[in-house]
Amino acid sequence: MEYIQVREYGELPEIGQRAPFKAVLAVENAVSRERQREVADWLVAMGGMYIMVCGQDCESWQHAIRHANLERVPLDDMQPQQFVMITMHMYEKLRGVFRYASKHARHTHLKLDNLLTVHIANQNRELEYQNLFGKR
Repeated sequence: MEYIQVREYGELPEIGQRAPFKAVLAVENAVSRERQREVADWLVAMGGMYIMVCGQDCESWQHAIRHANLERVPLDDMQPQQFVMITMHMYEKLRGVFRYASKHARHTHLKLDNLLTVHIANQNRELEYQNLFGKR
């Protein structure tokens, strides 16, 4: 599992070399709608094909990611392998989301070997998240 911290401002890293991938989107801090759209577009453009949303504003993030997917490929033209799968885990603890991500999250038409955790937060919690992931 690779950890990526995202804040309200700043560049989003190049992660396309990990595509296609699944991602745990852990939303700890709210961001502007503009930043939310930017992050959703980035995740889809970089190859996020199965995104598990947990934390704040799950439903809003789900809509932003779905919109980003449909902006890239209109529904009428979409092939099954282009469909970004999204699950919401608003009532689960992060450890449970990590367990789901590593044991159960499967795309119906793609093999996804890489798992990223995109943490929307002001504070870096990489060590904590790595330890929690190890205990899943």
